[in-house]
Amino acid sequence: MFLSTPPPSLLQPSVGDIKDETARVWAGRDATKRLGAHLTPWTDGTAADGSPLVSARVLGQHAEEAMRQFANGLDPLGPVERCPLVDYSEPGVVALTWRRGGVWVRLWATDAAAVPAPTPLSMPARVAPLPSGRLPYRRNTTTSKEN
Repeated sequence: MFLSTPPPSLLQPSVGDIKDETARVWAGRDATKRLGAHLTPWTDGTAADGSPLVSARVLGQHAEEAMRQFANGLDPLGPVERCPLVDYSEPGVVALTWRRGGVWVRLWATDAAAVPAPTPLSMPARVAPLPSGRLPYRRNTTTSKEN
């Protein structure tokens, strides 16, 4: 008996399916909601090995932590061909990359450690008061202690 289409278990997900599923799982995670991180629209490209590459930027104050927690639970996305890798090779960018269904998926955010901290304003030096001949505290004139 021949089937006109292979069973669903043998079908490879399309690029659109992978983007939709990744965005759905990202939005459904408690950790990403709690950390306030969200994905920007996807961009499509081609990886160095010629396979499709989809990429989205992660925005939020704790984007790197949200990506780390998301990578710890990629099981709902199905079997992955390459385990998630955190990449710091690009200056100022931290990326989470994995491969599923022949498609490279890359989530990236700006590296919080690479962003320089703002420099504090320099305050003028305090000018020492001129000596006036007075002591700053009252002089204790009674030195004897009564019992």
